[in-house]
Amino acid sequence: MEQLTLDLGQRTEPTQCLQCGMVYSNSVHEDEQNHSRFHKRFLKASSFTGWKSERVVEEYHDGRIILVNQNDPKSHVRKMEEVREVVDVDLGITDRTPAPAAKELQAFLYISNANKVIAAAFVEHIEKGYPCISSHVPDSTGKLPLTSTADTAMKAVCGVSRLWVFKQCRRKKVASRLMDCVRANFVFGCTISKVKIAFSDPTENGRLFAQQYCGTGNFLIYR
Repeated sequence: MEQLTLDLGQRTEPTQCLQCGMVYSNSVHEDEQNHSRFHKRFLKASSFTGWKSERVVEEYHDGRIILVNQNDPKSHVRKMEEVREVVDVDLGITDRTPAPAAKELQAFLYISNANKVIAAAFVEHIEKGYPCISSHVPDSTGKLPLTSTADTAMKAVCGVSRLWVFKQCRRKKVASRLMDCVRANFVFGCTISKVKIAFSDPTENGRLFAQQYCGTGNFLIYR
């Protein structure tokens, strides 16, 4: 997560917390407070002691992926919500208004061998997506925002509401494994094609991942 601080003449280098991954300035009181709050929430959400009734859908040398949905025991759903809250903060998602029927989100959680949640994919059933098109006009940050045209709707099956990997675990194929697992387990008995997956308002890093994973710059997006 990026932090903006006022330049009052001081020379301070941003610090990245090795435990929660947050980047902040330890010389700015507000930054320190924000870090303290996020740090506590992150440690609670990422800690995972295991459940007797885990739904393990895939195992790897460095951990396992479990599936959690809204019909699971309350303690499982509560963990899913804890993870979603810290993911929203890390991804900069501010609109967390629940959609009708709790949106029936399913969570694929990547649990490391050290019993930590190091990645998560929150997915939902959808019927259509739209090929993304990068605008030729940069936004206020200098990035090219994604746009789509309403008359190019294409059939889709799985909507990726959120895709997150802990900063220290990125660039290790964790997100690719997670998405492979989603495609193989989202619909019983079949593996979803990459062209039937749509992403919801991806970040810049998310856009680059989706482009590489789907093999096209015109991967599907939805809202």
